[in-house]
Amino acid sequence: MSSPGIVTYPLGGITYDAEDAAAYFSTRTSGVFSTEEDFAVTVAEDGGTAVTVGAGRAWMHVSRWVGLSVTLREAQTLTLPLADSALPRIDRVVLRYDATSRSTSLQVLQGAPSSEPAAPAISHTELVYDLCLCQISRPAGQTALTTANLTDTRADEALCGLMRDGVTGLPMEALGAQALAKAKETAKLCDKLLASYTGGYLGIWPVTLPADGWESCEDMPGYAYKQTAQLRAAREANVPSAVPTPETFATAVSAGLAGVCETKDGSITFWAENVPEGGIQMQVELLGPSASTADTGEDTLGDTVLEDTTL
Repeated sequence: MSSPGIVTYPLGGITYDAEDAAAYFSTRTSGVFSTEEDFAVTVAEDGGTAVTVGAGRAWMHVSRWVGLSVTLREAQTLTLPLADSALPRIDRVVLRYDATSRSTSLQVLQGAPSSEPAAPAISHTELVYDLCLCQISRPAGQTALTTANLTDTRADEALCGLMRDGVTGLPMEALGAQALAKAKETAKLCDKLLASYTGGYLGIWPVTLPADGWESCEDMPGYAYKQTAQLRAAREANVPSAVPTPETFATAVSAGLAGVCETKDGSITFWAENVPEGGIQMQVELLGPSASTADTGEDTLGDTVLEDTTL
């Protein structure tokens, strides 16, 4: 038999109460069981301002020791209040647990009409706990809802979310923050290594030059257009060399792509006589500062090879 104050659940031959079952369910997070079929909100078939909420299962973790299982076996139809005649508003359809009445029901929370409407607040307390299933925009004077007015919020962790086991569930927010911090740390390390690199060959990167990315310029004689693309590995001290891929070679030649390109920190610039008729895919090779001809006083712009013999 369990020690006084300790509940071991479930065991045969022992009488349990709802509080014990609620403690068992408290290991699960709040949310619907599935966004594919549980509590989906759709515009009612008869039109007007009614919506249909599909059958489903959900859980509510209202406090540390209390978790509740909610089941709706048949779809229900809710009629929303009429839209305001002059101003838009935002309504919400929620699954609401009320501790006072010891019941759960589907409700429509009506927003306040405004030129900049805000959605009505939902409650996450031990006495009143909401799972927001859908957000509905209500244009002024609207008499019939459309699917475009409905925004499914079941996957939004702050409003509803998907139920998962509290022990084995993945803490996505924490993992995302850790991944972002690690990515920033790695980016800083890469920047430090690139800034200190003095070797020769650095690597080859693909760079896409979309047809709509060109702008007029006057900084390169004989070439009326230029395009600057992002290239994180590039540094101003690099010596770039670039060639178009075989698939876009003809487009580059027709546009009069310049035989030089130039790198800055995090970017690379190309010039052309005319705006290309399509996108151009470049293969960019970067050399470190030791390969630069800057010490000899020569031009450090990289070459772009456009001769047919190179293919």
